[in-house]
Formats: sequence, C-alpha cells, structure tokens
Amino acid sequence: MDRDMAIDFGFDFPFDIDFDDSVARDVQRYVGEVVSKLGLRGDSSCVELTPHVSAYVALDGRLPDFPDHYVALVWNEQSGWSMAVEDRLGELVEAARLGGEPRPSPAAVAGWVDRLLHQDQDQGHEQVRAQANRDFAAFMPVPRAGALS
Repeated sequence: MDRDMAIDFGFDFPFDIDFDDSVARDVQRYVGEVVSKLGLRGDSSCVELTPHVSAYVALDGRLPDFPDHYVALVWNEQSGWSMAVEDRLGELVEAARLGGEPRPSPAAVAGWVDRLLHQDQDQGHEQVRAQANRDFAAFMPVPRAGALS
C-alpha cells in the first residue's frame, strides 16, 4: 500500500460540532419553574437528556399511603409528571400520575403535589386516591419457598 496516498473525507480535523442545546435549556427552565412553585431549591432536582428527556425532583414530605418511603416527582417528555416512592431496594415505584398533557403549568403541578402530600378529608381527596397506584406488592416482603420452615 502506498503510504503517500491520503483519503479526503471532505472536512478538516479538528472540527467543532455545534449541538443545539435549546431542548435541554427549555426543559431545565420548565423544571426550574416547577421546583420554584414547590418552594424547593434547584439542588433538589436534575434533568436527564439521554436516553430520553426526563427530570427528577426530590420532595419533602411523605405520601399518606407510604409514610415510610421517600417521595420524588418524576417527569418524562411522553407521559408527563408522576409521583413515585422509593421501595425497599431503592427503586422508584409510581404511586400516582398527573393526567392531561405532559407539560402542565408549574402551578398545576405544584397544586397536584400539594393535594397528594396533604390529603385531607375534602372533596378532592377521593379523586387523588382514585389515581393512585394501589399495588403494595413492591413494598411488602414476598415469602420465598426456600425460606419457609
């Protein structure tokens, strides 16, 4: 092979790739507005861009149905906001989902979170509970056949 032969790829190295980060900035701004409406600080949240655009917001407080579990607000670009609780293995399990469009106003998200965390015996109480994930299997130990004596 002739060492003097070079292949021309049509561009010079080094080259700069200009990524459009407008989606990232837009999502970070939106999540920041939600965090602000919730009265939290920015260090309570993070935005992920890969593999899909999503966000995580750590919440203060507990859900009445899961008083011993940490609570987080989770968002993704397709299904919107959900409230999740951390199971005994540290995995997030959806406990409730905010219906409607994937990007409701920050005020609507904050109101929904407030209703879930402070469920009272009011009219909205039953609507909140009706949307909750009542699958407690993720939180209850399952007896294993080998463990029975």
